[in-house]
Amino acid sequence: MKKLILVVTLLISSILIAQRQNGQKAQTFDASKVVGIFYYEEDKAIKKIKIKQKALKYSVKKAIISYNSKIKEISFLKNAELKGVTELVNATKKGTNREALLGFRARVNKVLSPIRASIQEVEKQLNKNLKEQLSKKQFKNWLKFQKKKKRELAPKAREVERRNKPQSRTNTVQRRRY
Repeated sequence: MKKLILVVTLLISSILIAQRQNGQKAQTFDASKVVGIFYYEEDKAIKKIKIKQKALKYSVKKAIISYNSKIKEISFLKNAELKGVTELVNATKKGTNREALLGFRARVNKVLSPIRASIQEVEKQLNKNLKEQLSKKQFKNWLKFQKKKKRELAPKAREVERRNKPQSRTNTVQRRRY
């Protein structure tokens, strides 16, 4: 009986340890995601914006294709810098040298900020172009779609952190009972 309890306890503890280790996988840094390099699927965007007219579909598709090509060009030209930053950050995550981390963030930001600025400029140009073509409701749908795509790029919080984080109580009102 004692052996059975011991075996069951060991089995359960090994399962719990294995689950804990799976939840603590290290996230890899991707500089292209941090900078905001992503591409829109034209048909998916048109569907989300809810465009019915063929002429408007064509002009929106043309604007999105133009945006994608400009982003591909930026990505191609800055590929070496992005790969270098990605490798540097991932290598630094493994080490714990404090002296190397002091100016590290500033150096990374110095490399990434011009790339980010050029991407934001192209994005503003796309939004300006679409604002002229779309109705207010369609443009609002576009902005919602764009925001969702950007949110997908952001790194997800680890599962352990999400479990330990207290739930937010923004719109709930609790009454005090005396």
